[in-house]
Amino acid sequence: MSKFETCVEILQYLGEIASKLLSGQTENVYQDVLEKAMKIVPGAQAGSILVRENDRFVYVAAVGYELEELQKVSFTVEEEEEWVGRDRSYAIVLREDIERFDEALLKSDKRVGILANFGGIKKIKATLIIPVRIKNELALVLNLDNFERSDAFNEDSIVLAKVLANVLGIIFNRLELENQLRVKNQLLEYMSYHDTLTNLPNRRLLEEFAEKMLKLAKRENKPLSILFMDLDKFKPINDTYGHQVGDEVMKLVAARLERFTRSNDMVSRFGGDEFVISAYDCSKQDAKAFAERLIKAMEEPMKIDQLTLQLSASVGIATFPEDGDELTKLIRVADERLYMAKKSGSKIVTQG
Repeated sequence: MSKFETCVEILQYLGEIASKLLSGQTENVYQDVLEKAMKIVPGAQAGSILVRENDRFVYVAAVGYELEELQKVSFTVEEEEEWVGRDRSYAIVLREDIERFDEALLKSDKRVGILANFGGIKKIKATLIIPVRIKNELALVLNLDNFERSDAFNEDSIVLAKVLANVLGIIFNRLELENQLRVKNQLLEYMSYHDTLTNLPNRRLLEEFAEKMLKLAKRENKPLSILFMDLDKFKPINDTYGHQVGDEVMKLVAARLERFTRSNDMVSRFGGDEFVISAYDCSKQDAKAFAERLIKAMEEPMKIDQLTLQLSASVGIATFPEDGDELTKLIRVADERLYMAKKSGSKIVTQG
């Protein structure tokens, strides 16, 4: 293939990569670039791509090697910088240098065995290394190998490999942006369903969960109880010691509540010092016993810094099917009974 034909092929390929990235087709894109390098870079017979993930470099693509085995190996940033050579735009490493690097840097590390058996380090005559830096940080490394000649890579090899390395840099940036956006969206979704102080599910998540469990209860002919709990003596703690202590109390309360919930239960912070629990396959009698355990847990002394604080709680209970067959009604009835419990000082109310 002439240089002109190679340039045309690269331009066409750049267009294909751009289209894939814009359309979100990112699966196997590193492997695609590496396979393209095998075709157009003179001297390239095998190769690999390593990408930085957090503080380690991992294999994401390989040609001529077993990728699954290579993915058992990773390198620190310092190790990869040593391999690439700091401040170099490329490097050609010969077999004796590869062996010396592995022995000096990796020593008796088990990674040497994997690289020897599945990475061809005993067979390679020359490796062309192209680093990709993003904001002066090493982000990705393209390795192209030749098994026959130490002088396999020439100036054309270096130029074409650098072009493809630039493509890899664009891909890396795109995938990083997508990952950041995905993490941000996951965080926003989590925050929309959880209380930011206690990390408990919030009212929205509780209602969605309880609706599903209520449908299951109807289908399976099982009871479902809603326990509406409010802390007693919490306001004086907030007023006396401040909101910072109050926040720590809330976290301890949340942790204690979670200790008592089963896999089919959900405890949520409804707001302020109110908590609601959805308990599947839990009769009114079971719910009352559950509430007694919760109140006992709330009454255990709470140690915050140098303070020892005492709380208690009141609970209102509503149960399907006796108290209604709609979630909104069950929550309302449980709330009304909570008010009755606090007013009467009886701690738990299960009947209207």
